[in-house]
Amino acid sequence: MMAEINIIPLVDVMLVLLIIFMATTAFVKDAGFKMQLPAAKTGTASGNGDDKDLTILLTRDDQLLVDGKPTDEKSFLAQMQARVRQNPQVSVVIKGDQGIPYSRVVHVMDLARQAGLSSVSLGTRFPPSGEAAR
Repeated sequence: MMAEINIIPLVDVMLVLLIIFMATTAFVKDAGFKMQLPAAKTGTASGNGDDKDLTILLTRDDQLLVDGKPTDEKSFLAQMQARVRQNPQVSVVIKGDQGIPYSRVVHVMDLARQAGLSSVSLGTRFPPSGEAAR
């Protein structure tokens, strides 16, 4: 009787795990950024994740990211105008870390509206149970 290890089930499991990881990372737009969004009990789920959604991140270390790609404020307005030309119904979610100045959030929101984006909202998180939203 030959003693050997059958690795086919191991390969099957690894391929399934690889597919799961690939599928889940495709849906995460702001992964890798340590941001603490402000808490709000009245928030709603944003969009459906298709081409209509645009995510703008404002990090604590003064970075501006559009759909996870770093940009500067000079090219930000041009990018937003190009996005509006592609799809006038695009909706925007601005996610700002709770430690950044409020004036920065307002400035980016103003730039987005100058570019012609009419559906601009702010990203929040649901507070953990027992924590009151301030």
